[in-house]
Amino acid sequence: MNNQTEGWPAQRLLSLPVLRQMITRFAGWCADTPACALHGEDAEAVWHRLLRDADRHPIPLTSSQYGEGRLTGWLLPYMIPLDPGPQNADWPAFADAVDKARRGDGSGFADQALFTARYAAMPAALVMSCGDDRAYSSYAGLEDFRRRARKVVPEYARSDVNLLGCAGWPLPVANPSRPLPTRALPPVLGVGTTWVDYTSTESFTRMIAGSVTVAYDGPGHVMYLSGKKCPIRHATAYLTDLELPKPGTTCPAE
Repeated sequence: MNNQTEGWPAQRLLSLPVLRQMITRFAGWCADTPACALHGEDAEAVWHRLLRDADRHPIPLTSSQYGEGRLTGWLLPYMIPLDPGPQNADWPAFADAVDKARRGDGSGFADQALFTARYAAMPAALVMSCGDDRAYSSYAGLEDFRRRARKVVPEYARSDVNLLGCAGWPLPVANPSRPLPTRALPPVLGVGTTWVDYTSTESFTRMIAGSVTVAYDGPGHVMYLSGKKCPIRHATAYLTDLELPKPGTTCPAE
């Protein structure tokens, strides 16, 4: 969920600690897993050095599907698996890709990184981002975000440069960020995962008096469609009977 009332930079700032926590979880898994390519090292420190070094010396990439490009520090945060899958099934491949990238081989990230870069430059993506006020209209706006990001999670202050595509956008913003009148709204139910989107979901629901956000204590996104029984139970009670759980309700990971 993106809280349009607060604007894109504010929502991005909320997401940065989530990225840091995911890498911390990955590093903990790696320390406990001999099969991890970074086992025996400080995997979190390896990742942060890679972010820095890839900005200074971008890593050449080649993809049979997307052509050639370069892996930089602003692209790398988009490579983090926000849901590592059952038994952290996606983390071994991520560890291998990080290990190769720090040695100058970006092949483990090639398809994903080049797709992300290409998508960000597509006219359709720009229309959506620029029309919905989900980008920076000037370099000064990006620098303002970076100043604030450095105070929160400095290692990810670089990662929004792709949203400079709206600088010089010739059309007015169709859906600008603005306050939402909430006084007459009934309480709503939100569900967010503690690993990914709880903070952004709760930033919206807390504006509406009496609302509740259920925290799913695990990874993932789109809990209702993911088949998670506890979130579905709360959502069904709200949708059929307008019944809200108690504030602070948490669903254990399934």
